Amino acid sequence: MAARLRLRACAWALGAVAVLAAAACGSTGRTEQVSTAGSLAEESAQPSPATVAPTIGAFAACDDIPDVESIFGPGPAYDSLPSSVFDTVGEYGAKHSDEFGFMWNGAAPGGAIVAAFTGNIEAHRQALEALLPPDTPFDVVKVDHSHAALLDLQASIGRLQGMQGIGIWTVRNRVSLDFVDPTDATLERLANIVPAEMICLEVIYSVEPPSGSLDIIPLDTAGEPPTDCWWGGRGLSSTRCENRVVLPPGLSHAAVHLDPAALPEPADTRIQLLVTEAGCTSGREMGDALRGPQVIETDDAVLVAFAVVPYVGMADCPGNPDVHAIVELSRPLGDRALLHGVLVPPEPIQLRPDRSLP
Repeated sequence: MAARLRLRACAWALGAVAVLAAAACGSTGRTEQVSTAGSLAEESAQPSPATVAPTIGAFAACDDIPDVESIFGPGPAYDSLPSSVFDTVGEYGAKHSDEFGFMWNGAAPGGAIVAAFTGNIEAHRQALEALLPPDTPFDVVKVDHSHAALLDLQASIGRLQGMQGIGIWTVRNRVSLDFVDPTDATLERLANIVPAEMICLEVIYSVEPPSGSLDIIPLDTAGEPPTDCWWGGRGLSSTRCENRVVLPPGLSHAAVHLDPAALPEPADTRIQLLVTEAGCTSGREMGDALRGPQVIETDDAVLVAFAVVPYVGMADCPGNPDVHAIVELSRPLGDRALLHGVLVPPEPIQLRPDRSLP
């Protein structure tokens, strides 16, 4: 799946100043505001390109921007200091908002705090040392942009075609923008309205799925097909990893189960199955995104496979609806086994496990 989840920042008020402190919550240091309101900028749409390396023009990819260096090093915090410590640093930062680049948890046992400033960091270090409780583990680091400047820039960027979200990536001192299939016109417009050194992009380009009938069940018995470890997502073997064939670009696995309301009988030539998309899709109906079934019949077994064109972009995870899919057989099922064709080796298609049971 291309959908991505973000840890959100917690927030608390310091007098009249609302401080969004991603690090104090133990997050990645990115406060994010997902753009969901307002009309898109009037720009010509273009089809999603085929598999190509993303091109984002003059802008850096967020993954290429290193975290701001600190004596506590990169990585998640082990623990957080008392909130009063963050309150103290936040209040001091609010008084120096023209230089304050914000704060985050330091990666140190027992907790630490890192405060960023654009100005004289030694002066800020001494001032904070006088304000914080003795022996508080903290560091003061240099950044190029104040948090206030990044907030102003974030507010100035309108809703652009393909933009899924926008936020401040605190530990990278950038405004971060999430795009799905941005047009060249969008990137050119963005380059004209924002300084490239203050933002970074996370870009996903859609991949065109294979055309024609679904063809993913491995038939070559001379060797093992390429596989990966797949935990199955909703309702599929959450306690073990399944060895599944690697799908072509543009396709993703789906969960397949027997339908308890229409269990197969030996005389059946039409088998009804439940197919469920895995991952976060904001609960969409699969519709035309569902591919298959591919069916291969032998004297001993019926191998069945489905796939789905994955949801691309940011999404919520409310749970995905089932599709009642029909598998047509050339002759009655009889005593043949009904198998997952994408598993290596194939395994029987079963009822969905009862997730309420221990």
